[in-house]
Amino acid sequence: MKHRHWSRLALVALAAAACGVAAAPAAAAPAAAGGPAATATAYLQARAAAVTAADPATVLAPWVAPGAPFAGTERAIARGTVLRGAQQGHRVEVLNTDVAVLSTTVDAAGATATVIAHVITTTTWRSSGMARDTEASGMDHDVSLQMFDGSWRVVGDKYYDVMVPGYLEAAGVSPTALRAAAKRLERASFRIREATPVIGRRWVADSSGTRRYNDIITYNRGAAAAYADYYALSYCPTYVRFGADCANFASQAARQGNMPVNAGVYSYGWWYDKKNTNTPSDDTYSMSWINVTKQIAWWNARNTDWASSINGLGRGDFVYYDWSGDGLWDHVAVVVGTNSAGQKIVDAHTTDYYHAYWKMGYSSTAYRFAHVRDKWVV
Repeated sequence: MKHRHWSRLALVALAAAACGVAAAPAAAAPAAAGGPAATATAYLQARAAAVTAADPATVLAPWVAPGAPFAGTERAIARGTVLRGAQQGHRVEVLNTDVAVLSTTVDAAGATATVIAHVITTTTWRSSGMARDTEASGMDHDVSLQMFDGSWRVVGDKYYDVMVPGYLEAAGVSPTALRAAAKRLERASFRIREATPVIGRRWVADSSGTRRYNDIITYNRGAAAAYADYYALSYCPTYVRFGADCANFASQAARQGNMPVNAGVYSYGWWYDKKNTNTPSDDTYSMSWINVTKQIAWWNARNTDWASSINGLGRGDFVYYDWSGDGLWDHVAVVVGTNSAGQKIVDAHTTDYYHAYWKMGYSSTAYRFAHVRDKWVV
């Protein structure tokens, strides 16, 4: 059984804080009345509302099975989200959540169900005396439900959010729990399998012997950042989409900014071949286009140079992330500007983020800062 369901919840955080109650669904009619999709939707809305609630447990309780192990982690994430924002000088004012149920599966006995939903959460915040800023995230949730006394209740929620270790650290969880969360994030990074790549045909350079004038290519930082903003929470339909899409997204933004391609085969160069069509079914590409580690290796000293800090980056540059500092680079994000608090902000895919504060990891995360060269002579 599959269907699609949209729902929107607007939350005014300041009013909730003043009243000491959560701006979210509290005890409601039996969840079974609307089926598992309605319960999953209500839970996902409540999960967002818990961020601004005085007591996250109260907000989640109507939709979560009593004693469900994941609930404690979700409560800590809700607390940590607020605390991390406060550390950054961000005061949440409005939070909007769009829930799109993509599929619902119920077992033959009608006792368990799985709901897959895509959730986009948009947060409006203000720093001291500054203008409002907006950031957003988008991710898929795999929600498990069981029937309890005639009502559906959530017993599990699987999703991939690169911010979880940072939220848990801000919430003050134990070092053991924090390390476990970071390891789960890294294991998930490796489990997200990209589509089997098609070995790309070689791009053959002009071998006619005709001499050409050199051309100067200038990097268009505004175009790279604008592309990242436009597709931060969606996916360009003319490119292949991957489960781990961050490097692919970064490559698209860089190419939109006019970074020159380097001809080659799958294992060499940096390139993407659309085969002169707008459908991605037959597209080919280099490994460095879609893989973080290979992208770093190819771009560095050809198209980018390392900056010593985030302050050396501007629009259209890139931040690389090693979540646990183990030497393996896990993620890349596109720098798209500066928020009203003077902090660099990024867009990213896999966990989709729009205008997020660049420091997405936690205390053990390592970062590298790639400044794109302003021009190339080709």
